[in-house]
Amino acid sequence: MTFLPSNGGLHGFQFTFETYLDSSSQKIEADSDHSSPSRDIYDSVSLSESISKYEEEFGRTYHSYRAGSYHYPNDPTETERLDDQYEIAKELMEGRNYFAPFSRKNPPRKVLDIGTGTGTWAIDMGDEFPEAEIIGTDLSPVQPDLVPPNVRFFVEDSSDEWIYPTNYFDYIHTRYTLGCWSDMKSQIIQRAFDHLKPGGWLECQELNVLPVCDDGSMTDDYKLLQWARDMDAASRAADRQLVIGDDIKQWLGDVGFVDVQQMVLKLPVGGWAREPRLKHLGMLWQRNLSGGLGGLSVGLLHRFGGKTIEQVEVDLVGVRNSMFDRNVHAYMKIYIVWGRKPDVIS
Repeated sequence: MTFLPSNGGLHGFQFTFETYLDSSSQKIEADSDHSSPSRDIYDSVSLSESISKYEEEFGRTYHSYRAGSYHYPNDPTETERLDDQYEIAKELMEGRNYFAPFSRKNPPRKVLDIGTGTGTWAIDMGDEFPEAEIIGTDLSPVQPDLVPPNVRFFVEDSSDEWIYPTNYFDYIHTRYTLGCWSDMKSQIIQRAFDHLKPGGWLECQELNVLPVCDDGSMTDDYKLLQWARDMDAASRAADRQLVIGDDIKQWLGDVGFVDVQQMVLKLPVGGWAREPRLKHLGMLWQRNLSGGLGGLSVGLLHRFGGKTIEQVEVDLVGVRNSMFDRNVHAYMKIYIVWGRKPDVIS
């Protein structure tokens, strides 16, 4: 089921975008009808047996390279959720994968996708730009073997010094890397600036996990909000930044990017929105988030939140139930920020 416009989205983007896509200042109207359902530069860590033999804990598997630095699982349950999450994000963005000013007539030549996950974004970019060189990096080798010939995946920790030459990439991309970095500004944004060619673009598409509400229907005891706050506190204890969306635009400017643009999209939690497309996306997001709560929560809240496994599981029952309450008009913000490295560095 999809609600994409008949013209296939906002193609031919140069430096502007259709204003209806940016929902940062628009209020989502609630549906009053509750009857509907809710070395060589490519030298990197080889895919050795030790890397592919994952850590096992809490009945899930986790990456073994730099074990413990990323607190979410990498098993088939989670990778399937990530693929579904990718489709939700793409539909929310009207079929787009990027907002930096690239097109078939103005393609990127060298692209880096940091924290590529299952690699779906990199594969789509490889199909769209067959002459481009697409690199995806991640701590887990969970990407498929059958990919376009111009797409390559590597096991890397992007919080380390990068192996790539400076002034090399045309485009560097992140999406939903919340909880990956201790300091995204210095570890990712500054390094992206250094490794982009003059005139190259960085684009960060990041989710703010703290739910918000425009009409006061979400109270402070809303279980999903409490969960997000607990996750944020545990992430801070783990020296990982979880809530980063509000800061990314400033970070790009601080580092030296110019022509910095920001778009904020609203993703409803559940099927409470009146508009059919947002209602559909809200129900998809509710299902995706609900299905992933266990994997996202257990390791972090047990290791750094002071909770037993049993406490976490009991709490998550209330969190899941809260997402079905259509009287609470909660949504999450997606921050899309892109900026250009100057042609001449002063």
